[in-house]
Amino acid sequence: MKYLKKTVPVVSALIGLVAGCIIAYFALALFWTHVIVRPENVTARDSWIVYSLSLIIGVITGISMLVVSAQRCWVPQGRSLHRNVT
Repeated sequence: MKYLKKTVPVVSALIGLVAGCIIAYFALALFWTHVIVRPENVTARDSWIVYSLSLIIGVITGISMLVVSAQRCWVPQGRSLHRNVT
């Protein structure tokens, strides 16, 4: 059970990292090529900007998923931390 409480937040963080990167990449690529730069004027530098921003957003998403899932798994809920001393 101890092992499970540590792996669930880590797996959740990795899924958040991957999903955040993929979603941010497609959203930024669509936004970048249609709003900021015209599709015929896109260069390799624009691609690297989109890659960098999507990686940063993915890391932020992964960290936030880790924090949220760690609060649910690592913090004892409804239990007292110490035995009652009589």
